[in-house]
Amino acid sequence: MKPRAVARPAAVLWDMDGTIVDTEPYWIECEYELVAEFGGQWDQEKAHSMVGNDLRVSAAILRDQGGVDLPIDDIVNRLLDGVISRIEHRVPWRPGARDTLTALRKAGIPCALVTMSWSRFADAVVRALPPGTFDVVVTGDEVVHGKPHPEPYLAAADRLGVLAKDCVAIEDSPTGIRSAVAAGCRTFAVPNVIDIPDGRGYTVVRSLQELDGSELGIGARATNARRRRSRLFPLLGLLMVVALGAGVAIATRSDTAAPPLDDVPFSGWAPYWVLPEATATVGTYGAKLHEVSPFGYSATGAADINFPGGDDQIAALVTTIRQQGAKVIPAITDGMPAGGMAAVLANPTTRAEHVRAIAALAQRNNFDGIDIDYEQFAFADGRATWAATRPNWVAFLDELSTALHVAGRLLTVSVPPIYDSDRTADSGYWVYDYAAMGDHVDRIRIMAYDYSTDRPGPLAPVDWVRTSVKAAKKAVADDSKLILGVPLYGRNWVTGTTGTCPGDTPGKVDPNMREVAELITQYGATALRSAATEESMFSYQRESNDGVNACTQTREVHFVDAAGVRARVDVAREQHIGGVVFWALGYDTPAEWAAVIDLARPRGIIVPNG
Repeated sequence: MKPRAVARPAAVLWDMDGTIVDTEPYWIECEYELVAEFGGQWDQEKAHSMVGNDLRVSAAILRDQGGVDLPIDDIVNRLLDGVISRIEHRVPWRPGARDTLTALRKAGIPCALVTMSWSRFADAVVRALPPGTFDVVVTGDEVVHGKPHPEPYLAAADRLGVLAKDCVAIEDSPTGIRSAVAAGCRTFAVPNVIDIPDGRGYTVVRSLQELDGSELGIGARATNARRRRSRLFPLLGLLMVVALGAGVAIATRSDTAAPPLDDVPFSGWAPYWVLPEATATVGTYGAKLHEVSPFGYSATGAADINFPGGDDQIAALVTTIRQQGAKVIPAITDGMPAGGMAAVLANPTTRAEHVRAIAALAQRNNFDGIDIDYEQFAFADGRATWAATRPNWVAFLDELSTALHVAGRLLTVSVPPIYDSDRTADSGYWVYDYAAMGDHVDRIRIMAYDYSTDRPGPLAPVDWVRTSVKAAKKAVADDSKLILGVPLYGRNWVTGTTGTCPGDTPGKVDPNMREVAELITQYGATALRSAATEESMFSYQRESNDGVNACTQTREVHFVDAAGVRARVDVAREQHIGGVVFWALGYDTPAEWAAVIDLARPRGIIVPNG
């Protein structure tokens, strides 16, 4: 087979920290020193979370989470002083960096340095390289929007007089990769401090020495691994011929078991109406959770966001979450009438007011982030409004993410699924622009449940769940941002009635898993399981009599059993997305946890997706 032809790039755009020079350990050392000076606490998880960030964003995190009581720019300059002094003592070059830069210079391919470090630090590194190595240098103090925004890479291409889509970018961090991919560059990820899973829009190579030079326009360079494989394959072929001639059966790779799937991060919502139960769940299983979202804040106006009974109602839950080491990311729902939130977001003034109110809520309670769950667009406003609401929703997330990120906080959104990237009646809830959301938010929680709403049927048939995840992956550049919502509840339908029911006889209800178990016990029901949907169902007869009216209802309950919960976690694992989020903590029983607890990825562990 002929090798794939690769177009010569118009330019190669380089990240610096972790890509050309291995300065991340220097930054981390300086962070620890600065935090210790102010009596704060710091750890590797926080340090690694800042890799690739704009320096002012990192400084805000040091101030808010590390207790460094200095102005933002002073924190940046203190860090720069420490790292530059170390650079002047020894430049820690990454393997293959200088050789590759030299080869590009000889080939006449322009290079740009695109770093979120400030000019005086970048200058220290550039001075250690031959003159003319970089035609353009873009630094964090020169741009309005730092990585992961595409501006730094777009600015570099513009100064070089080329198009970003015709350039190759080389990065080492998730933040930088998002920036380069968003700018349209052909992007290579070379992991250093943080492991980088495979994903859409970029290619992972283990080191610059393994990057095929033909991708950069400087000729092919077979890696040692490739050379080893080229010698190994003929040998295997010879052994196979000999073995077959001797009547020996050889098991090829396809005959062996598939490699195990990676574990995934677990998160969950904690609704206010089951706060004691949710708090107990977090107390028992919280060590396995990465993020917990107290659920109940409601936006009833641009500046009005309230929790039933006040913020202090969730104090015990928040304390328990923090004791278990998880992040507190409360959810805010749209509590306005149909069209209300759409109108708030359509007006730049009220939209900005709403952003300030959300940021103030997070600041007041020192939350780790915010989850936005605005479902009125999808379920109340009507499809005719979607085209107008869609760009306003994205503008809102852009402004809110900026406000939260500068304070070191996360932004997640919880949205119903899409089924493709079009805008047809069969495309799902396309008012939520998945692709654009992926450029601004840290997590997209896919509410892949409530499949059957107007007649008895499955809550979340597993093939439908998988279709929803695949559609989201196709739309969003960074698969690790996608989080699959997993239901821990059932739906209880009335399928027949004899007699006249009292007025308080229930209609359709949504029992949680504890209530499902109680119904099975109370009525001696037998649950039947569907392998096709990975769900269970049972029916029973319920009698109601208030002394005046009496009836017998035939009721049918559909629910995602413990094995079904595991099957949905496995969808997230097989699709290599960023994790699962349970709806809801407090609905669960030990059976669900027993089914999935071994799949929970420990906090602070980053596993590359296969």
